[in-house]
Amino acid sequence: MAVTRRILDVGNTRAKWATFDNGNDLTQPPAQLESAPVAHLDTGRQWQSTLGEHDLVMVTGSGDLAPWVSLFPEAFVLHPGDPTPLPTAVVEPERTGLDRVANAWAVLKGCCAEAHPEGAWMVVDVGTCTTVDLIHSGMHWGGTISPGIPMRLDAMSQGTARLPRPSLHDGHDLALNGAAGLGSNSDRALLAGAVGGLAAEIEGKWHAWSQELPNLGVLLTGGDAHFLELRDIRPKFADAQLTLKGYHALFNHFHA
Repeated sequence: MAVTRRILDVGNTRAKWATFDNGNDLTQPPAQLESAPVAHLDTGRQWQSTLGEHDLVMVTGSGDLAPWVSLFPEAFVLHPGDPTPLPTAVVEPERTGLDRVANAWAVLKGCCAEAHPEGAWMVVDVGTCTTVDLIHSGMHWGGTISPGIPMRLDAMSQGTARLPRPSLHDGHDLALNGAAGLGSNSDRALLAGAVGGLAAEIEGKWHAWSQELPNLGVLLTGGDAHFLELRDIRPKFADAQLTLKGYHALFNHFHA
């Protein structure tokens, strides 16, 4: 009997509803993917109404799960702080965000075809915050958390009297990375500073960590990852669905 697995990923601002066909190929992205603001529980009711009799659902994520769990009383729920199978060197693994756990687990389970699980990888997730996690020798070794691009723009606007808050998409035609990231006006200077500064931060980490791990690669994911060109980094791959693939692999672990 074919079983469809559904992942409800509740983030800080949006909820994602991903449909995975049952199978052993964890490299496959969701067969269907929808999203809605986390306040739109009516959308969740619509998703609930599409469930088949034998569908399995996991509710998880870094946001407030409670309102969404109530819509799916039969779901398996992976709460922040719950034990996970991720082998990690961090001293308080229960405090590691589930999105970071999912990203690292996705690498270790081979969910990204280009990233060999036995390799050394820096996973960069560019969202509300930017997380960077180091995985090598079959282990998650920890990482860093810093402001995402919109948060950097917000901080400059809210912390000054006159600086504007440009839309990130206003800079789509501007070379924002590296030395070429020069703004021709205040809005573009802010964009170049926010995006170029984050790119330099990530490249700096990669160069430093590569001293110990010469074959270190980078996996980019997250909604704003496409703004980062990271010209100097090789090997480098992007997988927009890495986190959801990791949640799918975690669901398979708990419901083998």
